[in-house]
Amino acid sequence: MPDPGPLFAVPTVIGALWFGRRGGVITAIVSAALYTSARALNPGDSLTLAGSGGFRLAAYLLLGYLVGRVAEQRQALSRMVDEQRLELGELRGIQQAIAPRHTPSRPSLELASCYVPAQQGAAGDFYLVTAGPEDSTIVVVGDVAGKGVEAARRAAFVRTAFANAAPFTDDPCRLLELANTALLERPNDHVMLVTCACIVFVPSEHRMMWSLAGHPPPMWLDDGTELSQLTPAYPLGVDPNLECTSASTYFEPGAGLMAFTDGLSEARRGGGELFGTDRIANTLATLRGASPARVVRELRREAERFAGGALPDDLCIVALRAS
Repeated sequence: MPDPGPLFAVPTVIGALWFGRRGGVITAIVSAALYTSARALNPGDSLTLAGSGGFRLAAYLLLGYLVGRVAEQRQALSRMVDEQRLELGELRGIQQAIAPRHTPSRPSLELASCYVPAQQGAAGDFYLVTAGPEDSTIVVVGDVAGKGVEAARRAAFVRTAFANAAPFTDDPCRLLELANTALLERPNDHVMLVTCACIVFVPSEHRMMWSLAGHPPPMWLDDGTELSQLTPAYPLGVDPNLECTSASTYFEPGAGLMAFTDGLSEARRGGGELFGTDRIANTLATLRGASPARVVRELRREAERFAGGALPDDLCIVALRAS
C-alpha cells in the first residue's frame, strides 16, 4: 500500500468506541508503533521514518481521544436514560401504593380523595383509609419532606407502618407513636421529616378522634373551620418522644371533614402568592352540603387554576362525610 495510515487508524477507533478515551489513547500508541514498523519495512512516503511515526502518533492520539470522548458521553447518556426509566417505573409503583387511585369504601362514611404529583416529579405525599378495631375507620394523610424516589420510599414505609398498626388500636396518638418508632428504627435511613394527620371515626358512637404530628389541621367540610383544639406533636422521625395529644368530638350524620397536605395551601402564583387556608375555607363554604367527590374535584381545580396549571408540590386531599 502507498499509505497504510487509514488501516492502522481502525483499531484506534474501535478501541475508543469500546473503552472510551483511555482505551482510544492506548490503542492509538500501539497503532502508531505498528505503523512505524510497517513504514520501516515498506517506505512509501516522503517523510522520514521518525517524522512519519510522530505525525501518525499525534493523529491517532487525537482521533482516539475525540472518538473516546464521544463514546463516553453516549454511554453516560444511555446509562442516565436507563436509570431514569427504572426510577420512573419504581415511582409509578410506589405512587400507586401510597395514593391508591380508588378510595376504599368504609361503613357509614362517604369518601373521596385525590393525589396529584408535582410538576417536577414525585415527592412524599400519601394517604391511608383502612379498618381499625371493630367498626372504626382510620384515615391518615401525610407528607414526607423532600423529593424523588427516596421521599416516596419513606412515604410508602410510613404508610405501611400505619396500616400494620391499624387493626390493633384506634388511638390516633398511639398510631402516630408506633409509626414514629418504626421510622426511627429503620436502618441506614436518610433524615427526612414526616408530618401526619391521623383521624379515627367510630360510627357506632358517632365519635371522631384525631392527632397531628407537625401537620396542618383538618377542616370541617361545610365551612372550612379548622380542627385546632390541640397542639400538634413533633413530625415523625425527629424524636422518640412525640409529646402527642389527641382530641375528640361528636361526629353527627351529615357532618364532613377534609384533610390535606400543604401542596394545597401552598400552591403558588407566578409571583409567589400562596393559595392559603383562607381560600380553602372560602371554597368549602361555597360548596356547603356538596359531596366529598365534588369538594375534592373543585379544590383541585381551584388550586391548579391559581397556580397557573402546574403545582409546585404534590397535592393530596381526603374528604369524607358521615352517612
